[in-house]
This record gives sequence, structure tokens and C-alpha cells, in this order.
Amino acid sequence: MRKLAAVLLGCLLLTGCAANWQQELRYKILSVVAETLTEYFDLELVGDAPKGSLEPGKLKRQLMQTSLIEGAEVGEEVLCKVEQEKGNAFGNSNVVTHLTGCRKA
Repeated sequence: MRKLAAVLLGCLLLTGCAANWQQELRYKILSVVAETLTEYFDLELVGDAPKGSLEPGKLKRQLMQTSLIEGAEVGEEVLCKVEQEKGNAFGNSNVVTHLTGCRKA
């Protein structure tokens, strides 16, 4: 029984405070950023950041490559799958935000 408790405690310690959050969110395309060879859409969150997100401030403004949202233009709204990940206590514990699967709303 003690061995099992020790194994479970070890597993909990290894995961640390790792967390994950995801949801589909609506963004408005504000402009095209073309400061590098790759063009990006400057996206602004429509409405408030949802409760439960790991770091709401990181959801407000995002950049997404223009080639990843087919047919979208400045002024239009898009829906994106948004995922926030927080590393564990032994690795990078910063919150990282990923946008994928964006499409015109």
C-alpha cells in the first residue's frame, strides 16, 4: 500500500501544475501585417475572454498567417480553435496560446 501511495505521489509531482484549456473563439481581422516575408492577419477577440481560460490577456490579440485562413479579408470575422497550455513545474511554466483551424464566420 505504501509503494502504491509513493508511486501516485511521484506521478502527481511529475505533472506539477500542468494545465490545458481549449475553446472555439471569434476574432475580427483588423489588418494585414507584412513586416517579414510572411504576411499575417492581426486578429482581435470579439467580446470578452471566456472564464476559465488560463491567461485571458493572451487571447485578446493574435497573429495568424494569411495563408492559413482561406478567402478571409480585413474587416471580416473568423472562428478559430484556441488552445492554451501551461507547462509543468519542471519545464516551461509559461502559458502558450495556439490558434488552429481558423475559418470565415
